[in-house]
Amino acid sequence: MKTNFKKLAIVPFAALAFVGANSLFNTHDASAIVPTAWGPQDRATFTYEVPATYPTFNSITNNPQLGDERNFVRVKKADTDDKTSDEVVLEVGQEYEVQIYYHNNAASNYNASGKGIAENVRMRTEFPSYLEAGQSAQVVGFITSSNANPGEVWDSAYLNAHEPVYLNYVVNSAVLHNLGTSNGTPMSGDALLGDQGVLLSYWNDLWGIVPGCNEYGGYLSYRIKVDQPNFSVDKTVRFKNIAQSNPVKEITVSPGDELEFRIHFKNTGTTEQTGVTFHDLMPEGLTYEEGTTFSWSTRHPEGGISPDSLFGDGLGVGAMIAGEESWVRYHVKVSDSEEIFPCGDTVVYNSAYVATHDGKNSDKTKITVNRHCEGQPDPEPTPTPTPSTLPKTGPGEIAMLIAILLVIGGGTYYLYRSRKMLKSVATNAGTNEQKTESNIVVDGIKNNQKGAEAKPEVAEKKAEENKPEEK
Repeated sequence: MKTNFKKLAIVPFAALAFVGANSLFNTHDASAIVPTAWGPQDRATFTYEVPATYPTFNSITNNPQLGDERNFVRVKKADTDDKTSDEVVLEVGQEYEVQIYYHNNAASNYNASGKGIAENVRMRTEFPSYLEAGQSAQVVGFITSSNANPGEVWDSAYLNAHEPVYLNYVVNSAVLHNLGTSNGTPMSGDALLGDQGVLLSYWNDLWGIVPGCNEYGGYLSYRIKVDQPNFSVDKTVRFKNIAQSNPVKEITVSPGDELEFRIHFKNTGTTEQTGVTFHDLMPEGLTYEEGTTFSWSTRHPEGGISPDSLFGDGLGVGAMIAGEESWVRYHVKVSDSEEIFPCGDTVVYNSAYVATHDGKNSDKTKITVNRHCEGQPDPEPTPTPTPSTLPKTGPGEIAMLIAILLVIGGGTYYLYRSRKMLKSVATNAGTNEQKTESNIVVDGIKNNQKGAEAKPEVAEKKAEENKPEEK
């Protein structure tokens, strides 16, 4: 490569004062220990007082600001005042700034003759794309030159993961920093992470040329984003067309009842989930009501009727960005077959899973089908807490009246009538206008809502308000 040496400033050796590019580099303690992941380890080293007589990179051991230049790759949490370091613990969702320093250690008085000028100077970097929990890996920087000795030097910093994470280059984050006209130049991320690397320069029209002396040095910075693909799936059930029936994980029903199932997906990670597809595994005894699949999302809260594909190839809803949610609901009917659901309780499970290009998650609901037959004892009623004071009207007052009648009459007839009346009162108490959401009786079946889920998100409320009349 032909170089325009007239453009190079001739700097006397005494000017090797460590100002300039070194002051741009976000350094830590200059006495820091050099890590072993650098090389070549047998290369010649130099000092601030006695620099090299030929082009060589990052081999001065007592740089007043940087310390040992062989330790030239450092990292810190981006957008903070943290000092750069040889080691960081990665946090999901955070970005980390990698800084790679470069300095041609040739004395400045060799520039005029060209003997101290490094040519075809390039920088490249590499880092892992994935780390397991408890794993450590290196982000490595390489500097090469066609006429430097050695022709390539490298160093690394350590990335530690406490949980599984993916590491991604932040697009357009690579920038060159120095005191020349190339300062602030955006650098190609593809080239930086490629086999050849990017050309470095002090001037923006002489790429690949780096004269000797500190003032012509600088550093390149870029960012790594710590991602964690993840999503949740939640399956719930409730009675169909009963507003007071909140979605729950477990429910007791009777043969012939109609139910509504819901599947809730949420992208809880930091990356976009693509190919999001809902699947459902219907157990024997539950029959899907065709045309009742309805879906909506935070992006499309109005929702709409969806194809009946949940139980086949799956219902695809596209891509979901971080934090986005989607819901699917549908109706089923519980079989009245005594062969499937004989007398007593029969438990079945309805499972669902959502698959993406990153994997799949699943959830299920428990359905207890109770068939009451002649001769079968009534299920024990759930105890009702005794109020501190009896109400002025209602079951308590009637019970007192029965007790008085028993005292006056003293006969078996009143005992029989009182037991029958108490049973009637206990039944009506669960179905009158004073019932609560925690004690709902539907067709004589008590639906205990304890542990019911919280109310749906705002998007779900909006979808409920705008949804069409259910068929």
